[in-house]
Amino acid sequence: MITHREPREKQPSSQSLFSTEPAIARHIVFSSSKTRRPIFRRLLVTFFLLSIVPILLYALFGVTVYFGSMRRFLPPEEAQTIEQILITQVVLILLLVLIAVIFASSLVSNSLMQPLRRLLVLTRLVGEGKLTYRLKVSSSDEIGELTDAFNVMVGRLHEQQKREQLIGQLKSEFISIAAHQLRTPLSAIKWTFRMLLDGDVGDIAPEQRVFLERGYNTNENMIRLVNDLLNVARIEEGRFGFDFKPVNIEAYVQNSITRYVPQAEERHIQLLYRSPRGSFPPIAIDQAKMDLVVQNVLDNAIKYSYPGSVVEVSLRQIPSYVEVVVVDHGVGIPRDQKPHVFTKFFRGGNVIRMQTEGSGLGLFIARNIIKNHGGDITIESEEDKGTTVRFTLPVSEDLIPKTEAVFEEFVSSL
Repeated sequence: MITHREPREKQPSSQSLFSTEPAIARHIVFSSSKTRRPIFRRLLVTFFLLSIVPILLYALFGVTVYFGSMRRFLPPEEAQTIEQILITQVVLILLLVLIAVIFASSLVSNSLMQPLRRLLVLTRLVGEGKLTYRLKVSSSDEIGELTDAFNVMVGRLHEQQKREQLIGQLKSEFISIAAHQLRTPLSAIKWTFRMLLDGDVGDIAPEQRVFLERGYNTNENMIRLVNDLLNVARIEEGRFGFDFKPVNIEAYVQNSITRYVPQAEERHIQLLYRSPRGSFPPIAIDQAKMDLVVQNVLDNAIKYSYPGSVVEVSLRQIPSYVEVVVVDHGVGIPRDQKPHVFTKFFRGGNVIRMQTEGSGLGLFIARNIIKNHGGDITIESEEDKGTTVRFTLPVSEDLIPKTEAVFEEFVSSL
């Protein structure tokens, strides 16, 4: 079973807030309706208190006048009748005032809440990175000025976002062209070094072999960097290309670990695989892309572990997903740098002091691959104690995104 990706969908360009995405608008308006009642209650209480004061003064004045003068000159029957009339009059006035207060509170709250709800909708859309929406200014009061100012702010954010996207596109195109141009000469240099090291052009002295191996390794690092740059360019352009096929995930992980045993032994690190209980269903993955994820995660775990330590790999079943866990006991990541771990070109300060090699692109590539598989990847780390990397893969193909996307945070500079 093979699943092919569709191209990324373009963002809608309509300027109408409620017509282009009515589902989102309805959802947000419904959520914001919870905030209407407290405002309405506050207005109701305020108007009622302002209205009840003159009524109480009127009632107090009537009672004072009645008991002070009129009641002494009236027969008991007439006095009782007048008392009932006064009580009825006060009650009716209170009811009329209450009805008027409720009506006035509703009018005022609706006139305030409707534009505020629309502003709330647009604010949440802006928070989701959708900057093509604007609000119609329907009044010339302070709320209208606020709406107009908000539209101006969103417009500037949209312009900034387009500039950032254009810069990113130009950067990706430049990186792609430069990497393609570098790939051919680097490959030629690689095979030249290989021929010299293999003795195809004659014997070489031990001192010459040392320099040739050093040059060969440096060239290999350059090739890996070029490949990473090409992968990032393809990811950002949405043309990385995924081809999903069902595989036995346990066998795949075991085979992947086997490839890294020599590298671990070279650094005196024990690479362990903890067999899970039970079996796993076949999982649809792009094996070539997933190799990049495993390569980056295991390579980091081995490279930054202390000699003599253990790197453990395990699998476990969680609802709807299979989770792969890689635990090392190495240098870890500084606390203040953890939020940047999946960004491009990130390398921890403690790692840079240890090694100058590395592009800082591996985890960015790994995260985008895992997200496009419908899973997630997280890192737990403590400096000088080790790092735990967890990534999940969905069991069902229905959870795999239908379109390829770049999973980066909204432009932070905005």
